[in-house]
Amino acid sequence: MYSIGKLAELSNVTVRTLRYYDEIGLLPPADRTAHGHRFYSEEDVSKLHYILTLRNLGLPLETIQGAMDDKHLNSKDLLEMRLKVIQEEQEKLKRMEDSINSLLALVDIEGTTDWKSIFKTFYTAPNNEEVLKKIWNQHFSKEEQVLLKQFPNLGDDSELAATAMTLFRDVRAHVNESPTSEIAQQLAKRWISLVHIMYKGNLELANKVWELNKKQEATGFLYFQNDIVTFIEQSIEHFNETNGTGSTI
Repeated sequence: MYSIGKLAELSNVTVRTLRYYDEIGLLPPADRTAHGHRFYSEEDVSKLHYILTLRNLGLPLETIQGAMDDKHLNSKDLLEMRLKVIQEEQEKLKRMEDSINSLLALVDIEGTTDWKSIFKTFYTAPNNEEVLKKIWNQHFSKEEQVLLKQFPNLGDDSELAATAMTLFRDVRAHVNESPTSEIAQQLAKRWISLVHIMYKGNLELANKVWELNKKQEATGFLYFQNDIVTFIEQSIEHFNETNGTGSTI
């Protein structure tokens, strides 16, 4: 038998922790003297190590308690439950990371730290993923959604994201130029090329997304301010007239 102090020493936990585990019924001692001194058996030591292992994996005490009470719930079930929680947390952290990278990219594109301006340009996306999914289902087919989900996030280290960022930055820098100017026509050509690459030639889908964004629909795509929209549309229109092409946004 082990005294509470000895068990605490062997297991590298505090006496206070063991007392708390006793109070909540998670690890009651095998024996208790008339003076209230706790003594633990070898089985209790094994239980404590089981508890500590699950705690180190991030499981809350309530879940561990439930597992020890429920004889039908084994260690494999617990680990699978914890793995699912970890995967969900990782997905959430990845979304947060993508959002931060996108905001940093927008700061770079806009050339300002004015957050009011930045957030005005940020993604028009509802916070609730189920709401966004419903909106996408209203506007896009399953095949279109597969393509749209392949788009890079601003701030990604992919070549396509870098190309898009450079183009957006250049458009912002020259938005006050005449749409018929040489620089505007170069930007129009680059824009058309990027659209063809991103949408894999599906210009119908590209136009759909562009029109939805002009209406500021909460579709989750980068929202371009009116001056950029006007500049791009007029520049591409002149490019088509000059080159006899029918390229779209």
